[in-house]
Amino acid sequence: MKSNKKFRQKELIVAVMILGALGFAAKPFFSNIESKAKQRVLSNIKTSVEHANQIASDDPLDNNSIIRLIKPEDNLLVSIQEVDGQQQLYIGFADSAENIKSADCYFMYNQANQSSSVSSSKLEISGC
Repeated sequence: MKSNKKFRQKELIVAVMILGALGFAAKPFFSNIESKAKQRVLSNIKTSVEHANQIASDDPLDNNSIIRLIKPEDNLLVSIQEVDGQQQLYIGFADSAENIKSADCYFMYNQANQSSSVSSSKLEISGC
């Protein structure tokens, strides 16, 4: 009976070692999933806004229209900042809405106005 018990302990040790090795090998794959998901979300937002602007070419979208279009929830934050008299909309991932731009994981939209009849956008994903 004693030899049978030792055999089971050896099996258990080998199984734990194999599971540990598999977990260690899979770690880089799983750690990158969140980053890629954030990048895809922001890329899809940019594509949606560009298509919506093409459809409404006579009347480009304003910041409020984009917020209604995107409906940000959960970790996706929104911030509107004024730069050189022009409002810039930031949609991104950060610990707070004030830190979206410094987190380098955002979509930025400049709406068209009197001085510029063309809207512009930027995708920053280096910090995702």
